Amino acid sequence: MVYRYKIHYIHENNIIIILLSEGVEDKSAFAFLNEIKIQILSQYSIEELMNTNGLQLNEGKDILVKKMRFYGARPCTTTKGELIDNLNLAKGAVIENLETLIERNDKMELMVKKSDNLKDFSNNLSALTVDISKREYERKNRYVIVVISLFIVILILIYIFAF
Repeated sequence: MVYRYKIHYIHENNIIIILLSEGVEDKSAFAFLNEIKIQILSQYSIEELMNTNGLQLNEGKDILVKKMRFYGARPCTTTKGELIDNLNLAKGAVIENLETLIERNDKMELMVKKSDNLKDFSNNLSALTVDISKREYERKNRYVIVVISLFIVILILIYIFAF
C-alpha cells in the first residue's frame, strides 16, 4: 500500500510542530505551520509549552480548527495568510495595465508622428498658398501693366494721328 502523506514540521525553542498532510503544497504546509507557531507562541510562554502535554492545550485546538478551515478554503496562501491567487490576479492586472500603457504609448507616438506630418503638410500648404498668392498678384499686376501700356500706346497713336 502506497501512502501519499507528507510530514512537515518546524522546530523552534525545543518545540516541534508537526503536520501530516495529503495533497498539500509544501509552501502552503509551511505557511500553515508558521502561522500556528506564531499564534501558539503568542498565547503561551515557552515554559507553559514545555511543562504541558500538547493535548492539554485546549485553546490551541481552536487555533488549529480556525487555521485548518482557513487553509482548507484557501489552499494557496503565503505565510502571512495573503492569498496567492489574489497576488496572481493583481499581477495579471498590473501586466494588463502595462500592456495598455505600452499600447497607449505606441498610439501617442503614432499621434505625434501624424501631428508632425500634419504640421509639415500645413507648413507646405501655407508656403504653397503664399506662392500662389504672389503669382496671382504678379499676374494681376501684369494685366494692369499691359492694360496701362495699351492705353498709353493708344494715347500716343491718337496724338500722332490727330496732330
